[in-house]
Amino acid sequence: MHGIKKAAVAEAYGTFLLTLLGSGSIIAMSFVEPGSAAALGFIGLAHGVALLVAAYSIGHISGAHINPAVTIAQWATHRIERKRALPYMLAQLFGASAAGFTLLVLWSSTGTGSNVAQSTFLGDNLPGRGFGAASALVAEVIATAILVFTIFGVTDKDADRSWAGVAIGLVLAALIWMFGPISGASLNPARTWGPTLASATFSLTPFATLWIYIVGPILGGLLGGFLYDTLK
Repeated sequence: MHGIKKAAVAEAYGTFLLTLLGSGSIIAMSFVEPGSAAALGFIGLAHGVALLVAAYSIGHISGAHINPAVTIAQWATHRIERKRALPYMLAQLFGASAAGFTLLVLWSSTGTGSNVAQSTFLGDNLPGRGFGAASALVAEVIATAILVFTIFGVTDKDADRSWAGVAIGLVLAALIWMFGPISGASLNPARTWGPTLASATFSLTPFATLWIYIVGPILGGLLGGFLYDTLK
């Protein structure tokens, strides 16, 4: 169990890093370049770099899931033991929550910063303007399936794993560029949970669509995982 505890701490750190940099980039771009067409590119890159860094810094400790959808897919396809799944997911939710409240503290120090943080719900994921819940849900399912399929493929024992972190980081960035305008491209229940929980201090709005970012990524993760195993 000692190994599981260390792995859980690594998962908490990795999810903290992803949520801090990913959600933080949304706030920062809204603060520095409001309405900029290049913002989506920087936001996608920030998420991708965060995931890449996490993959190489804690991958050898926990596997760097940093995503409940990935953990569930790994458990469902018998890649991790059942006793690891729950500690991993609790750690991921804790890390994301810590990141959410860290962003709240950082951006609440000035009036302008606080206004931007509140207008973006601390970089939370919400359906894009003009897109309904159904479109956002489908986007989350498809994008997470692609992400998990990629993770399974590049970390397969028969694959060259030396570039796994780069491939995973790049596909996450590309998925955000494509699906971000539709659903916000969470692909990760924890990454959405953190800002949602922290933004409850000033608004409960994100809770109305939170289910999309739980159901969608979990279904997508299972789809991607089983699809890879079927192909393999």
